[in-house]
Formats: sequence, C-alpha cells, structure tokens
Amino acid sequence: MSHNPTAEEVISAFHIETGHHKNQNWVSGSGCPAGHVEGDGAGISSEQPAIDFASESWREACVASKKHIPAGYTYLGQLIGHDMGHSVPITQVPYAVREEDESCPPKRHNAIENPLTLETLYGAGPRVLPHLYDQETQLFRINRMSVITLAHRGDDASVRAIADARNRDVHLLHRITAIMMRYHNRVAEQFYQVLPGDEKSRRHMAFSMARNHVLRSWHRIIRKDFLPWFLAPAVAAMPEEELRGYKVIDAVTTQHGLMRAFHALPRKAYKFPELRDLGGLVLRSPRNNEHKLSSWPLDWSLLFDQARNGTKTGISASFSPLFRPRGGVTIDQLDAATARDLGPQSLDGPDIQAVLAQMPSDWSDRLAPTKLAQDFTRQVAAPMGFELTEAEVARCHIHLILMIEAQLYGKNGGFGPLGSLLLRCKIEDAISRVRMVDPSAVAPDLPQPSSFMQIINIVNT
Repeated sequence: MSHNPTAEEVISAFHIETGHHKNQNWVSGSGCPAGHVEGDGAGISSEQPAIDFASESWREACVASKKHIPAGYTYLGQLIGHDMGHSVPITQVPYAVREEDESCPPKRHNAIENPLTLETLYGAGPRVLPHLYDQETQLFRINRMSVITLAHRGDDASVRAIADARNRDVHLLHRITAIMMRYHNRVAEQFYQVLPGDEKSRRHMAFSMARNHVLRSWHRIIRKDFLPWFLAPAVAAMPEEELRGYKVIDAVTTQHGLMRAFHALPRKAYKFPELRDLGGLVLRSPRNNEHKLSSWPLDWSLLFDQARNGTKTGISASFSPLFRPRGGVTIDQLDAATARDLGPQSLDGPDIQAVLAQMPSDWSDRLAPTKLAQDFTRQVAAPMGFELTEAEVARCHIHLILMIEAQLYGKNGGFGPLGSLLLRCKIEDAISRVRMVDPSAVAPDLPQPSSFMQIINIVNT
C-alpha cells in the first residue's frame, strides 16, 4: 500500500540530520538515562540527578584511569571510520536498490561504496577528480612537504584538494590525510622510475600500483598498530577461525554504534611544547584558524610515541565538552540525536544479542542490564553522587553501552570484550572482502611500514 507523505512529513524527514533538535536524548526509545537534556528534561525516571557524560567534572573523573593511548590514535581512528563508511539518511539521497534490499530496505545509505579501500582518500580517482590530482603526473595535488592539502583557489579555502571533506575540518585529521597523500605520491614516483612505456601509460600504471601498495600498508597499520591499542587482550589473541564464529554487525550499527564510541577519545587540550586547546583545532568556518595552524611545527612523536610525554587518551564513559564540529552543537548532542532518529540500537537488539550468545559467559553475564547498572553505579557513578538504573541501561544506545563497558572492563584505555569483538570482527570482515594486487615485485625497495609513525618518518625524510 503506497503512502503519499504530507508536506510536513517530507520536511521532517529532511530535517532529521541537522542535529539541532531541542531534546537531545541519549537513548533509542523514550526517556533519558545518564544524559544531559536540553529543555524541560521530561522522561528522566531516576530520583538521582541525570548524569551529564559531557560535563567537565565527570569527564575528568572518568578519563583519569584511561589515559594510556597516545592521542594521535584518536584521529587515525577517525580516518579509519571515514574509510569504513559515510552514512546518510535514505530520505536525503537517491540510491539504487540492490537485490538483497528489496524485502528489507536499508535505513541509511553508505556513501562509501568500498569500505577499507581508502576511498575516503582517493575518491573516484584522477580521471574523475581533477581538483584532487594533477592531470599530467596523476599525483595528488599536494606539495612534497605540505602539512595540509592545497586550496583549489587561493581566495576560497573551503574547496581543497581533498576527496572527503570530513577529513578537513579537524586539523589533526587533516594533517594525517595530507601525510597519507604524500605517502602515495612518494610510492607512485618510485613505481614511475622503474616502469617502462610512454609518459601517459607509466603515470597511470604508477598511480594504480601505488594505490595497491598504499592500501596494503594501510591494512597492515590497522592490524598491527591501531587495533592492538583498542582490543581487549583476549580478543586480540583470538585465532581468526574462532573470530569468524561471531556475527558481523550491520553497517548502520557499525557507524552509529561502534564508531561513535570513539568520540570518547578527544581530549580537552593537547600537550606539545605549548598547550593546544581542542576547540582551536576544529574549524568552524573555511578560514577559521586554517592559515595559523598550517604554520604550526607539529611534533608527531608526541601524538604517536608511547614513550614521549604527549597527551594520552582512552575509551571511557564520557565525552570532551569542547568537541564541537561546525554548527556549534557538541558531538555528544549530535550522537544523541542520531541515536534517537535511527531507532533502537540497544543492548537487546538482535545483532548484539547474537554476539553476546557466542561470548564466554563470564563476559556476557557482566553485560546483563542489572549487572551493568549495579557495577557502573558502584564503581563509577555513586562516588560522584549519581546512579545508573537497569531501566536506563536497557534504553541506552549501543555506543554508550560500549563506553560504559570500556570504563568498567577495558584494559589500558581500550574497549571491553563486547566492543573489542564488534571492532575486530567488523574490520577483519571488511579487509577480507578487499581484492587487490601485490605490486611489490615491480619495485622491491618499496617501504613496508607497520605503524603510522613509520609512514610519517618516510614522508618527512
């Protein structure tokens, strides 16, 4: 039976993604457990005051025991998240229905067609994106030692040589993106030097081979450098055969449940020789701070070297109150709005329940709403004068459940067992689906980095 929507229904559907609703709930249903509510605060059933997971005092108390992971992995994780997906409401983008979608249409569309292939970096390639690639060399339009990408026009800094605009507005992520582009150019030049043929064919082949090599480096870094910081040791040690027994969560839950838990990582300020405020590292307009930050001599080792005295971070049940993307709305409010608009993504959802059913009982029993609420109240909330109830846990969106689990059971700033399983299963599944060629026989002296710091050192020498 067809439905002809009213004008009001159409406007409401297009308005969903703005993130400026009056009532920013933390939950997928009604009510608001453990979250700050703008407006009248209706729906809070607990007699205790609501926990504001983005208040400064709560944040500092939660993160105090979680500061083990070098802060650069916050932004490397953001690039990985952007490489896995760009989820947009199906009301806002026309999309082609696939055969498997006919009986169960998706709630959202993933604008990243090929997860974990660095599509967020390369886009559709040099033949489609002339603003991103030099058309003669087929290299990224970025200078050999540039710290951010080049403006397309000198008088318009908002249009840059960058494939995915999401990688531009947080300055540290912007610099990481520039490092990856420079790494590709360096590898492509090595291929070009050894390939036969005319100029045009050599350049095109060098681009293609370099992309394959860079992607192999990227997967190695994700597995050997990124995941070890965030996985529970028992999950990290699981053989792949055992891992394949767990259900891989869907793309929507990945983007808006699992990956949103990483929003717990940004710190209030970053310790370099000077102190850099987080708010000053997020662009709120195309020109805001961009020129000033581009001349900042960043010491990368303070972001990625555990031995250096740089800022550390970790997954906790809190958000930085200064993490405000363009528009001025805090990231926890945007996450809350999206959680509400998407509908139930809770602990009792079928995908999460399927994973819990496979987990050892000593892991899954701790995640029963009653047990989780009691443990979190006793160990975290009660010392600060708060309480988390079983009913509130049952209504919590899954990204907050993963943050709560990490606060209680995560080791050295990483996820707890459930978050670790969801993360490793999803990443390994995505990597296993990628098909690529190993071009190293053409240029045997190519760099083989296994950490992001090694890529930084390669492009900066």
